[in-house]
Amino acid sequence: MTWVVLALLAALSWGFYGATLHAGQLALKNPLRALLCVGVAYFLIGVVAPLIGLSTQGVGLTGFTTKGTTLATVAGALGAIGAVCIIYAFRNGGLPAYVMPLVFGGAPL
Repeated sequence: MTWVVLALLAALSWGFYGATLHAGQLALKNPLRALLCVGVAYFLIGVVAPLIGLSTQGVGLTGFTTKGTTLATVAGALGAIGAVCIIYAFRNGGLPAYVMPLVFGGAPL
């Protein structure tokens, strides 16, 4: 059942993502500033945290395969492209209450 709790926490964090990103973008008055802040957060959470975790597991940067690295990197790029699209959807008049359900409702399709 741990996976259910983790999935619900992901839904909760992504649920707040749109509204928080929209508010930040409005406060920053430029979508590229908001994207830069998202990138910094991705770096801290997506790069620094795994490096620390891997080093505490004693495996370091070993065990990477070409296929796994390529697929995971493409997945990361797709996530970043999605963030750019969301930011520009907000920039072009979309509101979180409409943009986010379209994004997350359409994702499984």
